[in-house]
Amino acid sequence: MVKNVKGGSGHKSQARKFSGTSTSKQNSKLRIVEEEGEIYAQVTKIFGNCMCDVLCIDNKTRLCFIRGKFRGRGKRDNTIKNGSWIIVGKRDWETEKINEKEKCDLIEVYSDFDVDRLKKNVNENWKTFVNLDVSKSSVHEDEYFKFENSDTEEYEDIIQNLEKVTNIRIQSNSNNDTMEAPDTEEVNIDDI
Repeated sequence: MVKNVKGGSGHKSQARKFSGTSTSKQNSKLRIVEEEGEIYAQVTKIFGNCMCDVLCIDNKTRLCFIRGKFRGRGKRDNTIKNGSWIIVGKRDWETEKINEKEKCDLIEVYSDFDVDRLKKNVNENWKTFVNLDVSKSSVHEDEYFKFENSDTEEYEDIIQNLEKVTNIRIQSNSNNDTMEAPDTEEVNIDDI
């Protein structure tokens, strides 16, 4: 064991044989599909017991098993979540069963930095993955949803009815809320 020359609370934060710098991951070689049976995929749903659903680049949904290499200590740099890009290996030796998903094994997990490098360097049809990747899309959330507030409509109706009854015009400004009567001076609502 290495002698403790640093001391303090951070002297053994992680074992030295497993620690690495974050820049070493960015400078590492990009792993691409090399052999038959390997395919790019994106995680769509995570189950328990080290399994997840993945949408492969050939538009098939498969059941992916997370190997032991990517669990425990190996999970630190290989976090798998919904929308993660991965490489899976198809199980060619298994027979296909009716009404069951094909099974595959996890081979590689890409970080966000690696995904950008992969899009630039590999010529594939990434449109199947881009449609699922809502968090990185250039479309704003406002284009999907219309926000309405029924209380605002009721408030505007009450103000209009109040104006008709009292013959006083009510203005609502973000800086200064005022009420104006037709022949009188300006009244500040905050003073009331």
